[in-house]
Amino acid sequence: MMNSNKESGATLVMTLLMITLVLLFILTLFYQILNTTKQITLTEKKLIAEQIAAMGIDYYHAYVEETMPEAFSDSNEVVLPDIPLQEKILLDNSGDFSFWIKQHSLHHVSESEMEIDFTSVGEALGEVTEVDSSITITIESGD
Repeated sequence: MMNSNKESGATLVMTLLMITLVLLFILTLFYQILNTTKQITLTEKKLIAEQIAAMGIDYYHAYVEETMPEAFSDSNEVVLPDIPLQEKILLDNSGDFSFWIKQHSLHHVSESEMEIDFTSVGEALGEVTEVDSSITITIESGD
C-alpha cells in the first residue's frame, strides 16, 4: 500500500517526545520524594538518639543523687560515682535503642564547688549522638 496522504510521521515523533518529557518529569518527582523520605528518616533517627542521650543525662543525675551523700564538708570527700562506663543500657529487646555514659571526670570549680563533667551517648536505629553535661557539687564549710 502506498501512503496517499504524504504523512511523514510527525505525529509519532511528537507523541514520543511528549512521553519522554512526561517520564522525565515523573522520574524527577520520584527522585525528590525518595530524597525527602531519606532525609526525614535520618532526621528522626538523630532526634530520637538525642532524646535517648538526654535520658542518659537524667539517669546519671538520678544515680548521683541516689548514691552520693547530700552534703560534703571537704572536697576530699567527693569521689566520682561508681557507675559503669561504656556499658550499654538497652531500652528495647532488639537493641535498636540504648544509651551509655561514655566518660566522667571530677574537677574543682572554686574553693566551695566541684563539678562532675560527663558525656551521655544515645543510639537509635544505628544513629549515635553524644551530649555533654555536668553536675555541680557544693562543699559546705564547717565554720
